[in-house]
Amino acid sequence: MINLPQTIPVLLLGTSLAVLSPQLCAAFTVQEIASLAQASSDLPVVKSVGLSPNMDVPWSKPVRIVDPFEGEFLGVFDRNSLGGNLYREGSEQVLSLWTPSSIRVLVTVISGQATSSFYTAGRVYPRPDFLRFVTTKKVDKLLLKIREKVFQLDGSTGTFAVSQKLATALKNAPDENLDIRLVLEGGETVDSEIGKGTVKSWRKIY
Repeated sequence: MINLPQTIPVLLLGTSLAVLSPQLCAAFTVQEIASLAQASSDLPVVKSVGLSPNMDVPWSKPVRIVDPFEGEFLGVFDRNSLGGNLYREGSEQVLSLWTPSSIRVLVTVISGQATSSFYTAGRVYPRPDFLRFVTTKKVDKLLLKIREKVFQLDGSTGTFAVSQKLATALKNAPDENLDIRLVLEGGETVDSEIGKGTVKSWRKIY
């Protein structure tokens, strides 16, 4: 005899996962889905999939994303600063979000304009600091090297679909930093890497 009060929540969860990612749902049994639900309920909650330079999220750790427009799913945020100093003029930052169905990437660049003086009460006072600006660059292609295999992904507005083959490769990636290459609009390339902590977290995402 089926115990309906215990079964219905599991089936509802399976239905929501199927809506978000049919391929992912098909790979799990009912018992595995229930286990996944229990594990995800203990994760930190992030309320948006948006990437921005000053965002405050748990980095390189699995999180439960509850986005008002895209729904609920697991993910892991990664950040890598190129050039060492995040706030130095000309420095670049690569932000990414890895979810079961997609990878989102944002490249930001710090630029500045000197404000050497300002005028007040009939006098000019020196002011040697800078006004800082953050600009973003459009990412057209994403290349990932996992062991000896190179995956090349084409996307739009910095978003790239995750195939079942890629998801399997990410889940089984070696426990080390992963090299990536971003091809920007206009052909410029940016070489970066995904940190070891994020790579380990993929095992809970994919």
